[in-house]
Amino acid sequence: MRIPNISIFLLALSILFLLGCKKDAPVDSALTVQFQAEFPNDLTDFKLKEINVVAKEINTGLETKTSSNQANFTMKLPSGLYDIQINGSASYNLDGEQKESPITAYVERRQIVEGKLNVVFSLFLSRTDGGFVIEELFFAGNNTPENELYLGDRYIKIYNNSENVLYADGLAIAGTTFSTVERYDYQPNIMPEAVAVNAIIMIPGSGKEYPVQPGGSIIIAETAINHKEYNNKAINLSNADFEMLDPDDDEDVDNPKVTNMINFLDKLVIHNRGYQTFVLAKIPLNQQAFAQNHAYNYSYKFEFEGFNMDMEESTFKIPNTWIVDAVNLSVQSEFKWIVTAPSLDKGWTYCGKYDGDKSRFGRSVKRKVLSRSAKGYSILKDTNNSSVDFEAEASPSLIN
Repeated sequence: MRIPNISIFLLALSILFLLGCKKDAPVDSALTVQFQAEFPNDLTDFKLKEINVVAKEINTGLETKTSSNQANFTMKLPSGLYDIQINGSASYNLDGEQKESPITAYVERRQIVEGKLNVVFSLFLSRTDGGFVIEELFFAGNNTPENELYLGDRYIKIYNNSENVLYADGLAIAGTTFSTVERYDYQPNIMPEAVAVNAIIMIPGSGKEYPVQPGGSIIIAETAINHKEYNNKAINLSNADFEMLDPDDDEDVDNPKVTNMINFLDKLVIHNRGYQTFVLAKIPLNQQAFAQNHAYNYSYKFEFEGFNMDMEESTFKIPNTWIVDAVNLSVQSEFKWIVTAPSLDKGWTYCGKYDGDKSRFGRSVKRKVLSRSAKGYSILKDTNNSSVDFEAEASPSLIN
């Protein structure tokens, strides 16, 4: 049956009337939420410069933003369940100098309702410029129960001081040609642009074979065996990540379960009194190209107890721009100079106070902890000054 137009009009009008009578869904009014920042308790003179807050309501995806330069501030938020991301910048005092750093905080699944309007969050330093650093050098060795020197259990520990996964493939460790306890006028002087080195070892890999997590370390052993089997005061290095090996030395033990370092230039010889400098570097050349293009021929006048002689020698050089980290070592009684540009390291650290000091045995130099990250791992101190960045004569982290 055909429905008259008037009936259709009345039906539509009735529907509109009914819809008009339906109440709007209740909309929560915004709540005033009090935010309070907690500063890192291991940093002095901490001053907030700016923080930017993004509060995301989990169910709706709605984001609310605000900014402040105060530790205590308010923010208007509808009631709901929130993930809250805070980023910003702050300054703090480090060894008498005011430093600036990114900061971060994160509050997960915080319910915002009447009666729960206070949000306390902890600020952490955020390392956007971090990378690999030398975390620890155990170079002095141990002594035996008979007080004899035992050297096989020495190691180098490298740390990922960033917030990203880094790959250790191709990371090189070099020892310097020049010593911190002998100073001559080497010509030409290359220190402003390069470091003279006589040994380079390198982690193998094609680029992404050896990931290191943020706050993670790798251990490079001189000899990766359980040294406690031969000296109960020594260190078990059988679980090291890498080991140094001299293929021409029949007495150099090779642990088949531990990956060998590549002797890129020569096997690294560790001075047991610490009269050398170690550098970390990324070398973008193969061995042949490096040897051809980075030789360093130099001259100097050797002097000893009234005797002198003109000397000409050859070594190799790594450009400062390739160097990731550097640590100068010495002892107070013998120290003459730092053998890197100050931009790489303007200080030095030590085990032992004088030449032959036996108190150095069983001690290492360890990089100090500056603060903690938001995820709980350590941010190591790295001001390019080993005198203040390292704990000298420390207890080795691998001792047991």
